[in-house]
Amino acid sequence: MIYILAFIVLIGVIVFVHELGHFWAARSVGVGVERFSVGMPPNFIDFTKTKKGLVIDIFFFAFHENRIKWKKVFSTTLISFNAPSETVYTIGLLPLGGYVKMKGILDENMDSDFKGSEDELESKNALQKIWVMSAGVIMNLILTFFVFVLIGNLQGDTRVENNDTTIDYIIPEQPAELAGIISGDKILSIDNIEVETWSDAVIIIEQNPNKTIPIIVERSEAILSFKASLGSRPNLSTGRVDQQVGTLGVSKSQVPVQLNFQEAIVYGFNETIWAMTLMTSSLKMIFQGNVSRDEVGSVIMIGDMAGQAAQAGLVPFLFLMALISVNLAYINILPIPGLDGGHIALILIEVLMGRKLSVKSRIRIQSIGMFILLSLMVFLLLNDIIRVFS
Repeated sequence: MIYILAFIVLIGVIVFVHELGHFWAARSVGVGVERFSVGMPPNFIDFTKTKKGLVIDIFFFAFHENRIKWKKVFSTTLISFNAPSETVYTIGLLPLGGYVKMKGILDENMDSDFKGSEDELESKNALQKIWVMSAGVIMNLILTFFVFVLIGNLQGDTRVENNDTTIDYIIPEQPAELAGIISGDKILSIDNIEVETWSDAVIIIEQNPNKTIPIIVERSEAILSFKASLGSRPNLSTGRVDQQVGTLGVSKSQVPVQLNFQEAIVYGFNETIWAMTLMTSSLKMIFQGNVSRDEVGSVIMIGDMAGQAAQAGLVPFLFLMALISVNLAYINILPIPGLDGGHIALILIEVLMGRKLSVKSRIRIQSIGMFILLSLMVFLLLNDIIRVFS
């Protein structure tokens, strides 16, 4: 049960913030919003502001003319909310996404009934359209920043207890142990370069992945020389997982550091940049074909990760939320028809052409984009199912 709840909360928050960006941006340039939905159809609960009050409609399966249909099963009005609005706020039954239905937009609904009124997106200029279509991505990046700030406030940060070159820990079966280096050794030089601080040592080690280099240490006032064959790993510290850095298998003692509000802001900013770098390099690896099938997944994988993170605690769950939020931002900005980036790409093409594409052409482009997206979703779902059963 915790896996389902964690998934709903994780996706619900991220999607709500994304669609809220589109909603606020549309309203800011005078575009009418017909429906704001968190979750996908069929509609489960509708909230409609009328002059009589807030109308709440609940939909579910019910018998109608001797057949089971999805229909309205309950309705009530809260008279205390009597400010009318043209927007219907909806909670969809399927917690797999959401949408903002704006007036005068050609989206995945393929609705091409444009009237040319001032409150339609089609009536706005290119900059206003780009602002509306990019606002969801911007909000996801803002969410990522605030989540990392919250993490900084909750758990603080860590730093090495001291910056000298004495080794505190040796990782078993790693290059240092295999070379004969032990904890307590003080590193004097690496690759014939003298080191005075731990930071200096880390830099030299990371610059030499998979190389055999000389290391001189001091042990009980004796000077010893070793040859260490360094290993390698993705550069997680900077987020550049497309780059390899050297590893020796040694570490220093870490101490926790409490962050004040200003430090938490800086921490949140740095971690957001790290997450964006991580996503950029990950996408680069995907497009280069350097990512295996086991490393990509659909909502099944996300649900599994959400459940595990929720069981691990609040901070791991928030960390996953920040990463998924960045992921959604980057995926949505890709220039694929049907995604926000696809809409922006079409707008820019029309600007370069000096005229609008025909509705027929845009529908055809949207159809191709939706086919690509649906095919990708099916592939990821099948990939997750195969992984589960294997």
